[in-house]
Amino acid sequence: MLKSYEAIYDQGHIKWLGEVPKFKRVRVVLVADDANELEDAPEAKATEETPNGARLVSILRATPVELMASIAEKFGNPVDWQREQRKDRVLPGRENS
Repeated sequence: MLKSYEAIYDQGHIKWLGEVPKFKRVRVVLVADDANELEDAPEAKATEETPNGARLVSILRATPVELMASIAEKFGNPVDWQREQRKDRVLPGRENS
């Protein structure tokens, strides 16, 4: 079974974002999406001390409007989803008689 490890490749160096693989030597296949290139994006300059909220804001600001529109079209309005999730529901064993 294949296992994925997330990393950022930056000028010949790999920075692991999550779990670090425990291999001494392994073949790597890089799958890149040119639309999400981080070279000039503000989040590429983030340091370890940058809060996650600030990183998320910089990622969202760097995301093209067309991509955001296609995400909203696919998944719907997030406010409507949140309202649906917060509706009161009958709990099992607590139905009104």
